[in-house]
Amino acid sequence: MESVKFTLTYSALKMFGKQLYSNVGSAISELVANGLDAKAPNIYLTIDIRDKENAYVEVFDEGKGMSHADIIDHYIKIGYNKRRNEYGLNDGKTLGRKGIGKLAALYLSDCFSIITKTSNSDLTCWKLDVAGLSEDDSPQLEPVLIDDYADLESYKKLVSLGHGTIICLRHVNMKGLGNKAFESLECRLSNLFLYDKLKQKIWIKLIQDDTIDSSFLPIKKQIAFKNLAYVYTSDRKYVEECEHNKFKMPYKTKNGMDKKMIADTEIVPFADTDFHVSGEQEFFGIKKHYELDGWLGIHATIDGEDAKTNDTRYNKNQFYNPNQLRVYVRNKLAMPNMIEYLGITRAFVNYIEGEISFDILDDDEFEDIATAGRQDFNTQDPRFILLKELLIKIGNSLVSKRQALADKIREKKRADDISISARSKTLFQKDFHGMLEDLPDITPQDKIRIEQFAVSQLEGDVNAEAKSEFTVFLSHASKDHIFSDFIYRYLVHLGFNGNIKDDACEIFYSSSGLDTDNLTPLSILIKNYIIRKNNDILFVTSSNFGDSEFCLFEGGAAWATKSVGDYKIMALTYESIPQFLTNGKSEIVLNINSINDLPLNEIKYNYIVSILNRLISHLNRNRNVSGLKPISLLAEIKVPDKVELKRLNKTPLDYMNQQLIEYWQTYVVDQGESYFKQEEKK
Repeated sequence: MESVKFTLTYSALKMFGKQLYSNVGSAISELVANGLDAKAPNIYLTIDIRDKENAYVEVFDEGKGMSHADIIDHYIKIGYNKRRNEYGLNDGKTLGRKGIGKLAALYLSDCFSIITKTSNSDLTCWKLDVAGLSEDDSPQLEPVLIDDYADLESYKKLVSLGHGTIICLRHVNMKGLGNKAFESLECRLSNLFLYDKLKQKIWIKLIQDDTIDSSFLPIKKQIAFKNLAYVYTSDRKYVEECEHNKFKMPYKTKNGMDKKMIADTEIVPFADTDFHVSGEQEFFGIKKHYELDGWLGIHATIDGEDAKTNDTRYNKNQFYNPNQLRVYVRNKLAMPNMIEYLGITRAFVNYIEGEISFDILDDDEFEDIATAGRQDFNTQDPRFILLKELLIKIGNSLVSKRQALADKIREKKRADDISISARSKTLFQKDFHGMLEDLPDITPQDKIRIEQFAVSQLEGDVNAEAKSEFTVFLSHASKDHIFSDFIYRYLVHLGFNGNIKDDACEIFYSSSGLDTDNLTPLSILIKNYIIRKNNDILFVTSSNFGDSEFCLFEGGAAWATKSVGDYKIMALTYESIPQFLTNGKSEIVLNINSINDLPLNEIKYNYIVSILNRLISHLNRNRNVSGLKPISLLAEIKVPDKVELKRLNKTPLDYMNQQLIEYWQTYVVDQGESYFKQEEKK
């Protein structure tokens, strides 16, 4: 009886593609990685988005190319191990391993072409078009004539060079990506590789408009080194820009004056610490050498404008967040943000940025540590556990250093405020003395007593900081922290005080309380904030609200001590509105039932704006009392219809406040997968 081979159908390949690549950017990066594996000194990426629904993507690499035999025997073989079969074990240079990078082309387009040539073979052209295939058919690369591609500049360059590969993808749907997404494309692509080490260059040409003459520009790292306060590194050459750097830390005095504290960036080599970033350890019965290479730093500030004052390269928006701890293996990005796995909940953890290499994660002698989705690692693997232990120590040290810097700024601000109060008292005493002198019916002795009494009443203003009279309390179940995190962090970003250690703290929620070393029990802190006279309460409710003892305690305290107008409910679903709290009044319902409901649309955005404006207006009363400029309210939006959006080449995101959606993206959407996984386990 004959043996039978397995065949991958079109539906199976589509399923693999969706698991492997979470977005257009990750798929494009895989195609670029193929060019790097081909030892190409230059890779040219062209993206034509003049028609976003039918965009054109082209990747041309000056690598060794593929022969007819390579296409037949290697390229179409899913799972072909290029590293083992072509370059040999322990080559240590090849990025790919599983032979699945070619699925990136299928993920992006139903129709793509390959034009390729080696220095010893003829030029060949292949095309795959799956538009008419049924789910059970198997896709096939068909040889085609080169005539349709002869006008391509890349084709002419390939012929002249004598070797290389061009991949052309047509009808790529980029409809959902607005202009700002493409503005951040270079930053995101620059993080995909440590190509400075590879001695290879990636070039990009973005064609958005017929009227603009587009040309290829080199992709460069856009790291705001001059905004870093502290850096740990394996080699100072990685952070040369931090040498002798001075950064500025802005703060406001009690009378609203803008001031800055200037400090020096501190660079500490790993060799001068006790982090033990290299050594030998046994993995799966084999002793291996491991070494952490690269750098980790913490930013002085993550406020966009203040950070740009230190370094204009600080680029943070809803499509790109530089504050990540990127892990590289064989010079290719293996994990976009390791911070999420470290479990550090202290303030300033989101200020960390770093690029580290840990090649033991992809050693040829061990099983591949990457999960099927290629976006994650097997967190139970001893190599990952070792990396996690190393980075937790370094991360906690960076956070402690940044906290010490914050304490120093607070002390400097307090000294300035005391000086301001002292000057105010002196001026008051002088004016008051002059006023008393003009009163004829008071004896000199009485004038002295009155003056001494009046001045003594100002001592408290000199020796103590004013407490905030108007406060906000955010009530939420711990499982729903991503939503309260968003509100808390955004309000702090606007300039409101969220430091629970500070008497002038304006915003409190249990997650912030748990991050402190305050000795007061959390339940007492919560009660004190809820019953305060001028405290506004926002209840963030979901199906988790009723399962939380703290939430029921907070809700009961508010019900017993507040009127219904003194608090507001922001519910994820209609079913999660606590009936004992709402008392029949209308509440905000975001209608979030699944991960697909997390991205902002016009309705959801305006709901969130109304909630934030309520809290901003309440907290602005503190500023009115102190004479400071109030924080501006957010504007609700009216998005044009789909026809007008298409005509303007815009998306609804282009009409929204960019900082707001950046915070929503970072604290809510980016955490959505883990949030709904915990919901499924309930």
